[in-house]
Amino acid sequence: MGDTWKESVARVVKALEKLDSERETLLKTTRELTRLARETVFSIHTGKLEEAGRLIEEMRVKFSEIAAFREREPLLFYSGAVNNALTEYVEAVSLYTVVKEWRIPTLEELGVTYSSYLAGLGDLVGELRRYALNMVREGNLEKAWRALSLMEEIYVEVSKLSFPEALIPGVRHKMDVARSLIENTRKDLLFYEKSGELISALREAVETFREGRHGGG
Repeated sequence: MGDTWKESVARVVKALEKLDSERETLLKTTRELTRLARETVFSIHTGKLEEAGRLIEEMRVKFSEIAAFREREPLLFYSGAVNNALTEYVEAVSLYTVVKEWRIPTLEELGVTYSSYLAGLGDLVGELRRYALNMVREGNLEKAWRALSLMEEIYVEVSKLSFPEALIPGVRHKMDVARSLIENTRKDLLFYEKSGELISALREAVETFREGRHGGG
């Protein structure tokens, strides 16, 4: 004779208690991954690449712990909290890879879900804008324009997708934001470029004027 319904409930309760414990462990790890990702991005933007590299290694450890849930508890792995943390992971590792090697890591390199990969690329556009403006402040317009070009490439490729929100949550909105960021960045770079040309022309004019006065004296 099979179990009674009360015994079935008891089994369900035991299974849910285990699942709830696993969930708490997973949520803690996702919070740690998110924190490390944000620290990595901050380190990159402040020029502390060695520190960013160390944080990347810590992130990879946390990611491995999260990835283990893909087989162990898929119900938990494919949740919103995990997707959000993996999105930040993609964003941080991609920014680091761009700054160090000027390329975006592939889906296979990162080992994340489809949706978090695309969402992370969407967020990367914003970080590339920050990077471009940092390069302007350092007087490196070449890198700034290169960053803008990469922003445009991401936008063009990801905007081609026409899947429902349920499959790629948040990606369509991120592309709307990306379009605005690209337009603003282009305006900023053109302004700084033209300002630099104007300053150079003024300096040249002043020098020519001084030389003329000196020669005429």
